[in-house]
Amino acid sequence: MKPIAPASILVLDDDDGFRRFLVRAIEGAGYTVVDTGNGEKAMELLTRQPPFDLLLADVQLPTYQPHGINVGNMALNMRNGPKVIYITGNPDQVPSGFVDTERTPVLAKPIRVETLLAHVKAQIGI
Repeated sequence: MKPIAPASILVLDDDDGFRRFLVRAIEGAGYTVVDTGNGEKAMELLTRQPPFDLLLADVQLPTYQPHGINVGNMALNMRNGPKVIYITGNPDQVPSGFVDTERTPVLAKPIRVETLLAHVKAQIGI
């Protein structure tokens, strides 16, 4: 099902193959996607106009990059910033209570396309 209105999504994941999977799934649902595997680049992209509607961020990024939750917090604290969904291969790396999962869902890899798109739609409200 195509969204009623266009929405732009920033995908941050350092795993190239998984990032391509996310991009194909989200674009296939009719959303506009920009992607990167670098936390610093994602932070730079978040400051551009027009703003993104959603940030989909991998929790754990390589050493010497901002943590995915740091990038998400930056996005959440921006005026008119995007909503956030975190994705992780190891849900145990997110301490209980560290992320407000009502506001920012944490999805575990591997993830089904249907589950991903349901969360995207719920966060964007389209």
